[in-house]
Parts: sequence; C-alpha cells; structure tokens
Amino acid sequence: MKTELHAIRGPGGLLPLRRDDEAGSDLLMLMEGETSGRPLDEVLSEFGRSRSTYYEKLRRFREEGLEGLFSRPPGPRTAWRRPLEVVRFIVRARLHEPNRSAALIAGDLLRLGHAVSVRSVERTLNQFGLTRGAASDGERGGDGRA
Repeated sequence: MKTELHAIRGPGGLLPLRRDDEAGSDLLMLMEGETSGRPLDEVLSEFGRSRSTYYEKLRRFREEGLEGLFSRPPGPRTAWRRPLEVVRFIVRARLHEPNRSAALIAGDLLRLGHAVSVRSVERTLNQFGLTRGAASDGERGGDGRA
C-alpha cells in the first residue's frame, strides 16, 4: 500500500482510515474497484495488491460481509486432532523401525486411508520423544524439503 493515508471520500468530506487498519483498507479497495469506474489495475496499484488478492477479498466480502475482510492466521480453520489410531500407528512404526522417516510413515498412513502430513507425523514423533538427530534424519531430500 502507498504511504499516503487512505480515506473514504464523499461529497460532504472524508473519513480517514488508520494506516494499520487492513480490513478498512481492503473495504476501501473493494469500494474503489467495484464502484469508481477506474481501471482495476490502477486501483490495485494504488493499494499495492494483486488481482488474485483482490478477487479473494471480494469473494470473502460477498460471502461473509465485513467479517470476511479481517486477517486470518495461516493454518487450519478448525481444531484438528490426530485420531488415536493414527497416533498409535506413528509411535508403533517408529518403535518397530527407528530409522523409518516421517515421510515414509505418512505414506504408510495414506495407503491405509489416513491423509496425514509429514509435518503432523513429525509433531507426533516429537510429542513422544521419538525424534532422531537432524544429522541422521533421512527425512529430508538433498534440497532440504520434506
């Protein structure tokens, strides 16, 4: 977003928005984009936003109203707990085969019908103190990705 203060302007004056008010700025961007008649690229440039971000904000505003413009932390939107069956499988797999990687355990789970991320397997292993040293951990490829 540009450094100048954004404001909602009308025939009777203006209502300034705080610089740190992301939802207010998003609302103003959508108002400008949908009602000003200006080219969308010009509006996006003014607000420092991409076209995909604009349309995502517009979709959320249409579905949820102002609530849809508030920031959301990354990650799951609902609490998710690993089923006990999955936790037991992960722990048993590591105890039976200490060198088996989290990626391979996650693959085993997927074949059994449980879509569990490698990171979730790593968290479970860590929770039970079953992690291996980073130097001997064969879970990561040569490029450092899981």
